[in-house]
Amino acid sequence: MDAVEVMVHPEEVMVTYEPILGAATFQVEGYMVHGRFRGESLTPFFYDDDVPLEYQLDIAQRMEQLAAAQLRDAKPFVTFRCRSEWILEEGGEAFLAPLRELNFPLHRIYVTLQGTDLVDVPRLSRVIQYYRSYGLKIALDFAESTSIEDIMTLAPELLLVDLGTMIEKKTLSVTYPNMLQTMEYIASKLGAPLLYKSIDHVGQLRYAWQHGGRYYMGGLLGSEDEIPQREIKGMGVLAQEVPSFFLHDQKRLNRLYELEFELHHRIGELVQSGKWSRDKKDEWIQFIAPKLEEVFVRYYITDKTGFQTSANVYCVNGEWRVDNTYRGYNWSFRPYFIQTMAAMDVRGRGYLSGDYRDFSSNEVTRTFSYPLPDGMFLFADISEEYLYQNRLLD
Repeated sequence: MDAVEVMVHPEEVMVTYEPILGAATFQVEGYMVHGRFRGESLTPFFYDDDVPLEYQLDIAQRMEQLAAAQLRDAKPFVTFRCRSEWILEEGGEAFLAPLRELNFPLHRIYVTLQGTDLVDVPRLSRVIQYYRSYGLKIALDFAESTSIEDIMTLAPELLLVDLGTMIEKKTLSVTYPNMLQTMEYIASKLGAPLLYKSIDHVGQLRYAWQHGGRYYMGGLLGSEDEIPQREIKGMGVLAQEVPSFFLHDQKRLNRLYELEFELHHRIGELVQSGKWSRDKKDEWIQFIAPKLEEVFVRYYITDKTGFQTSANVYCVNGEWRVDNTYRGYNWSFRPYFIQTMAAMDVRGRGYLSGDYRDFSSNEVTRTFSYPLPDGMFLFADISEEYLYQNRLLD
């Protein structure tokens, strides 16, 4: 793109609208505004260091005027892209003043910053607070590539996660689920909805739905158009796919609850068999291990405050071994420990944890915990193979 041509012929700048679907309504709830010049994206122009900021701001203002004229009487929100350098110009007024002149409800506007292009974040945060006093909201794009410190400092009202950066075609990145869980956690702490973009196939939509996506956009759902579309194919996609996502996850959770009940019953029978002994914990574990070897690969026992009172009994190549390394360790610092103990205490039965990756074996597991007599508690790790075979992983 010839930047000079853009500056000389601003009247040829056009905008397109990419629809944003709501997870709750299956309706178009917003639009992301894109700039075009003679059919080409204006993104290179806006990130060309040879183009003075005032010219970039002039073109951005034209885009805002065009979008406001078409969307003024609509209800959906609109996202206008903004470079952090623009916000810092003239104490924020260079970008803010044109927005105030639009005769457009400012509370419907998300000023969208790119997380990978932030500068002077402390100062940026102060200007953003000034913007918020006018009702504007802040969105942060590429949140998955932004430092957590910067996200928490800016405290955006909307987080955009680009699924295209974590999935190529239909191959799942190894970091993908963990990244989405992190984004989901941060969003919950900020009280900010998640917008998942670049959704190009159903697998990506499923992960967006599973990980708290309030809004969705991408080629699977609807493409850019010169006219803001209210009826798009994605509405039908959501109506068809989301119920199937729900039913699939419900069945998986049902299997987990059934497994929890089954394990509680089986271990309870082994306790009641008369073999349990507070003074011979290691021997008792070795007694029950072969009877449950299709499920568990490691056992240990703690007291109610988290001190391990037994050895680790674990399986290697079909052989059960005893390791005293962790006897006497206290595990109450682990985040799940208090939750697990409270759940067993209130429910009066065993408790099956969520899945996680074990730090010693690096395998995915779930831990089943069981309240034993004499104030002791059994912890048993389920084998990764068993979880996969029985479709018990998230």
